[in-house]
Amino acid sequence: MRLYHFIALLSVISWMFWSLSTSSAFAGAWNLEPGDGQIISTYDYSKAKSAFSDIEFEETELVFSKNEGRIFYEHGLTKHLTFVGNGAHQTVQFSGLQSQINFSDFTDIELGFRYQIARKEGFAVSVQGSYILGGGPPSSILDLNGPEDSFELRGLWGQSKEFEKFVLFFDAQLAIRAKNLNKLDEWHSDLTFGYKKLGHKKDEKYMLLAQVFHANRNPFGRDGFIVPTQRRTKAKASMVYEYKPNRLVQIGYQETIAGRNIVREKGLSVGTWVRY
Repeated sequence: MRLYHFIALLSVISWMFWSLSTSSAFAGAWNLEPGDGQIISTYDYSKAKSAFSDIEFEETELVFSKNEGRIFYEHGLTKHLTFVGNGAHQTVQFSGLQSQINFSDFTDIELGFRYQIARKEGFAVSVQGSYILGGGPPSSILDLNGPEDSFELRGLWGQSKEFEKFVLFFDAQLAIRAKNLNKLDEWHSDLTFGYKKLGHKKDEKYMLLAQVFHANRNPFGRDGFIVPTQRRTKAKASMVYEYKPNRLVQIGYQETIAGRNIVREKGLSVGTWVRY
């Protein structure tokens, strides 16, 4: 993926789990209002000393580090339709399992639309369809994403409850991916539990998030051999702070807590939000 491709796709938009405006509730299952949008820039740094092998509960030693910068963007088109997408650049260094990889390039890019099926106070259901331009390191053990393009269909369900000084919310998502319509290649499930504190001033709010991301990829062929089943369960805890209207910052910690044929990552994540 070349730089001019990435620049052309900065208007790519992506779902996101959070929004601190009570008028637009939260993103994820909740669509944005027509004309509203947000741009989220994130940076993740992670390291690993081992990987989950193909044998349950057994790990292999390795040396791994990753820097990833990602841009998310979403924009409300109509009352029911939101345009979503994201793109990233990765720098990966990997040594182990009889291979060594040094990778630095743009990776997967996602473009799609999210349709609001139902919405009322404290409740939302949506469905999202995306096309994913493949990209990333050549070794599948580093991530479930690969160089092949794929389609994704995602269902989103969210609930929230507002109290006098805080809001509790829950967001659940289930997605399936395929390179063509004949075979299901992988599925993803994402769960978010959130606590949003309403600050003493109107322009001061913060949010605590606990998230779990799970992905499963079926065996597939690459470079003349069969890559076995891959699984990854990643947990993330973070805090998001709105320091002034429509301007937010985030910091968090994430770790791969279970998996199969996947690197066991641990790392930090920071981000900034600009909403309009």
